[in-house]
Amino acid sequence: MRLSILGILVLLVVTLGLSSCSPFYVMQAAYVESGILMRRQDISDVVADPSTTDIERQKLALVSEARQYAISMGLTPGDSFTKYSRVDQDVLAWVLMASRKDAFELKTWWFPIVGSVPYKGYFSKEDAEEEGARLEKKGYEQYIRGTDAFSTLGWFNDPVLSTILKNADVRIVNLIIHESFHATVWIPNNVDFNESLANFVGVQGAMSFYADRAKKCEPNCPPLALQEALAAQEEFKRELEFGDVVKRLYEALQQVYISQESEAEKLKRRVEVFESEMVPLRKRYPNMKIFKQVNNAEIMQLRIYLTNLELFRALFEKSGNNWAAFIAAIKDIQTAVESDSEKKPFDVLKQKLL
Repeated sequence: MRLSILGILVLLVVTLGLSSCSPFYVMQAAYVESGILMRRQDISDVVADPSTTDIERQKLALVSEARQYAISMGLTPGDSFTKYSRVDQDVLAWVLMASRKDAFELKTWWFPIVGSVPYKGYFSKEDAEEEGARLEKKGYEQYIRGTDAFSTLGWFNDPVLSTILKNADVRIVNLIIHESFHATVWIPNNVDFNESLANFVGVQGAMSFYADRAKKCEPNCPPLALQEALAAQEEFKRELEFGDVVKRLYEALQQVYISQESEAEKLKRRVEVFESEMVPLRKRYPNMKIFKQVNNAEIMQLRIYLTNLELFRALFEKSGNNWAAFIAAIKDIQTAVESDSEKKPFDVLKQKLL
């Protein structure tokens, strides 16, 4: 599963007086972010540079192709992903989430532009772990994950990062489309809708990208082209399956948490519920790196990216599998929510499907 953070860090310096961030956090984030932006080079120049490796050249060509495909879908990445920036680490940043153990109650942070979000990014794993330890002392359980990409939601020319190129080709296409969608549509204070929607667009867009590629080379497609198309289809199916698992797990655990049982009994029962869902999932995916143990912060993190994917698929099908019609419908939802703060985007989406 491709996971990303919202990298509006330079904006935070400008709007420091409006945010709840500490000055040190903002200055540190802005320093790292500005370094990334200052190291940007035009992709065309990097490709022409003799010192560029063949793998970098091939991956950057794929990025440019995926970006053009995103534009053909009706997305508006602006000038993002036209430049390349090498970074010194394998992981760009670390994202911290925290939740109560006996309830799906997330710690939130507020930032300009995006509003309230249930995660906070750090460029140092040690800083993320230090903050996580502080939250644990307050009764939260924490979950920290690495990320290799960021989006400034179209405010800056987001570069392609060397961390991104470490991914498999299908994931790179997914990521470029996902982040391009963020630059096209973002509804403040609705992170689960925004991220789940962009996740759907990323996996569906990657599947469409490789399906179109395969059509162009028929009937003499090289084996790799067919393998990539199949890999994109498998990723799409896997995201839907994991979305179903997270939905069932969340609903079952929610019943435990809202019960009148003692905290100790809730903590015991939640392990039983968790294992009942994980045993069959582990059999199908023995190498999966998530769901090692029950952790509300991890479950909620996954839920942010996997909520109601089937509704987005239904809307896409209702739109005739046409990206222009689908995006127009999503923008209608955005307008409805932004004009009436009482409306919830998922509720508006469900109404569209009636």
